Amino acid sequence: MENWVKSSTDFFESYVNSFTGLSAEKDNNFKIKKEHSLRVADNSKLLSGFLNLSEEDEKIAVLAAIFHDIGRFRQLIEYDTFNDLVSLDHADFALDILKEEKILSQYTDSIQELIYVAIKFHNKFALPKKLSERELLHAQLLRDADKLDILKVVTDYYSDKNQAPNHTLTWNLPKATQASPGVAKDVLAGKLVSKDEVKSETDVKIMQLSWVYDLNFKPTIELVFQNRFLEKIYNTLPKNDAIIEIYRKVKVYAENKLME
Repeated sequence: MENWVKSSTDFFESYVNSFTGLSAEKDNNFKIKKEHSLRVADNSKLLSGFLNLSEEDEKIAVLAAIFHDIGRFRQLIEYDTFNDLVSLDHADFALDILKEEKILSQYTDSIQELIYVAIKFHNKFALPKKLSERELLHAQLLRDADKLDILKVVTDYYSDKNQAPNHTLTWNLPKATQASPGVAKDVLAGKLVSKDEVKSETDVKIMQLSWVYDLNFKPTIELVFQNRFLEKIYNTLPKNDAIIEIYRKVKVYAENKLME
């Protein structure tokens, strides 16, 4: 492992471990977020290789991934929730922590700024138009790497019928046999579903299907198909004409993107 990856990973893990006296529930949530961050870093390294990025761009991508959720830990301590809507924006909070702690001070200002941009926009509904070509690359790459891991986590959860209920994955929402009208309308129009439209566990899953509209690189879509993420989500949804059409729409869209 490259020294910079090991030193950054070691720092990240020591930062997470610096929070002591946690309840069993908080300790488990810390573990989930820590492991997620490290898997996203693996995804970023994998995508960087597929995209033939330079050594410096791969470094930026992996560093952004390692630290993209560093705001989650203090968020849980200070607000007792991972819900940004009732606490704070965890991506913006991550930037505050990275700058306060001078975590990236060994890198040039230009490298730091690219990492900050990628982290800042990894959780936003859409990317701003004003980004430079290189800023856009890193923002898109982190969003793809993050979604790949979230899709793995949720499909593993949905597929395991013996899994204990995890309300952080289902948002503690009721089950429903139909998609909410706004959710169905957006996904059938080829639009990313907004969290604001989500009213049920079914809507959560359809929102996750709609993420194909926000995947930026062909290798990401190839990995989605290799891992059968869309199929696994669909298999756990109620079957009716609207949901069958939603699945067909996102699957065809993704297949067409692979042929471009």
